[in-house]
Amino acid sequence: MSSEFRILFVGNSYTTRNDMPKMLARLLQASIPGMQVEADVLAFGGASLAAHWNRGEVQKRLAAQKWNAVVLQDQSTRPLRALKSMQEYARRFVDEIQISGAKPYLYMTWARKNDPESQAKFVTAFQGLAKVTGAKVIPVGLAWDQFRRLRPEIDLYEADGSHPSVIGSYLAACTHFFSLTDIEEVSDRSAENALSAVDLNLLHEVCRTTARADITFRSS
Repeated sequence: MSSEFRILFVGNSYTTRNDMPKMLARLLQASIPGMQVEADVLAFGGASLAAHWNRGEVQKRLAAQKWNAVVLQDQSTRPLRALKSMQEYARRFVDEIQISGAKPYLYMTWARKNDPESQAKFVTAFQGLAKVTGAKVIPVGLAWDQFRRLRPEIDLYEADGSHPSVIGSYLAACTHFFSLTDIEEVSDRSAENALSAVDLNLLHEVCRTTARADITFRSS
């Protein structure tokens, strides 16, 4: 990474809840001496990649400014109900991002609280997306599922059983961190006010190993 890192997030409330992009920027700046991070967001409630494409704002932003990375987050149920459309618009965006000179990433979200078994379908869907687009997957949903199994008493969800709690957003930020860098440890430990040291270390380890374990999620 260079000393200046510019990242654009394209998504909806799963990205913006608890200002996850700012959490990620803080983690990067705390862990990489001299690093300056600009994290910008194009998002609106319930947005799909198809809706973003049709609005055209992302394409304008890619043409107007230079980015190091662009993270694409589709509407959370589309891997289960509209996978062909998701693949088509992810491919379109990845092509545009690569033309712009940035590196594309695909943000895997998580299963709803009352339907954890569907996470396997998310994983399969994103394996296919990685193959179709050549983009690297940020496997937040997989890290979410693993941490939830290890620490079921820690609620990663808001009361709606869909959106992330503050801890859920922190897990998302950490998974992004380990997907974007080769760094082995997160220096910022601001989640200590909500998690014990043991649980925080476990969360970091789950995010790190998940982000780097499965080559089917990595671009060539």
